Amino acid sequence: MTSRSASCPSSAPGALPHSVLAAAQAARREFLTALEPLRGELFRYCRRLTGSVWDAEDLVQETLARALARAAQSHQPIERPVAWLVRIATNVYLDQVRRPAPLLVEPSDPATPPFVDPLEVRDALAEMTTLLAPQERAAVVLKDVFDLPLKEIAAMLDTSEGAVKAALHRARGRLAGPGRAAALARRTAPDHRTLDALARAFTAYDLDGLTKLFVEDAVSDVIGMAHEVGRDRIASGSLHHTLFLETTVGWRAEVRALDGDLLVLMWATPSDGSGPEALEDVLRADTADGGITCLRWYYFCPDVLTEVGERLEVPYRIHGYGHAEPMDHAGPMDTETRTG
Repeated sequence: MTSRSASCPSSAPGALPHSVLAAAQAARREFLTALEPLRGELFRYCRRLTGSVWDAEDLVQETLARALARAAQSHQPIERPVAWLVRIATNVYLDQVRRPAPLLVEPSDPATPPFVDPLEVRDALAEMTTLLAPQERAAVVLKDVFDLPLKEIAAMLDTSEGAVKAALHRARGRLAGPGRAAALARRTAPDHRTLDALARAFTAYDLDGLTKLFVEDAVSDVIGMAHEVGRDRIASGSLHHTLFLETTVGWRAEVRALDGDLLVLMWATPSDGSGPEALEDVLRADTADGGITCLRWYYFCPDVLTEVGERLEVPYRIHGYGHAEPMDHAGPMDTETRTG
C-alpha cells in the first residue's frame, strides 16, 4: 500500500532540499515504528480523555508529533515510554482546549452526590465532552479510568494534590447533575447530499465528479501519512491513487451514521476474489455551501477502523499504521480481516 499523495515536484529555488525531507521522513518512520506497540494503549487513553474516536485519533497524532520533537531534544533514555506519552498527550489536550470560551453549564458547582458509580462516570465521559473544564476532565480520566494515584495525576497536570481533589469534586458533581443532557456539544453536520454524491462518485470511479465536489482550497488528510492542500493536488494525489493505482481491490462507498456523525464507509473487495467485501477505510468530511472543504481518511488508523467496524457490526480489514514502509513504496502491506 502506498501513500495517497502525488509525487513531489522538483525543488523550487529556496525550497528545502529533497535530501532533507527524505531524512526527516526516514527519522519519523523509524520513530513511529518503534512506538507502534504502544499505540493501542495511547489511543485508549486519548479515547477516554476526549470522549470521541475522532478527537482521540487527532490527539494521538498530535501527541506523536510532539513526542518526536521532544525525543530529538532528549539526551537521556526514556525509561517509561507509555507514561512519557501519556504525559505528552495530557499536555497536548490541555493546550488544545485551554482557551477562553463560554461554559455550556452554569458557573456554580452543584454539590457532589454522596456516591457516584465509576461506570456512570465513564459513560458520562463518552457522552459529555463539553461538561467539564480541561483540567477537570483530565483529572477524572486519570483517576476514575486509569486509577492513577493523586500524586502522579498532580505531577502530570502540573498542579497540587489538593487541586486535583477539588477538580474531581467539581467534575463528579457536573457529570451527575441535572444539566447533563442540555450541555451536549453542538456540532455542524456535513451536508448529507454532498456526502451522498461523494459516495456515488467513488463507487462509479468518477474522478472528474469527485474533483468537482471539492472547493478550490480544500484539504485532504490521510491521517498519519499525507497532507494535501488544493483541489488539483487532491485530485492527482489521494483521489487518483485510490481509484486507479490501488488495483488490488474494488471500492464501493456508502454514507452511514455513527453517534450522529455522518461517515463515508469505503468497502473493498479483493480483485482476485481472495476474500469478501470488508470495510477498509472511513472518510469524514467538512462541507460548506455544497462543497467539501476537508476530507479525512482513516485507512492507516487501525484503532479507529476497529471501533467503527465493531460498533457497526460489519466486517473490516486493518492495515497497520503504515510507518514501517516508505511512503512511496509500492510493496504489499499485511492486512487482517475481522468481523465486528
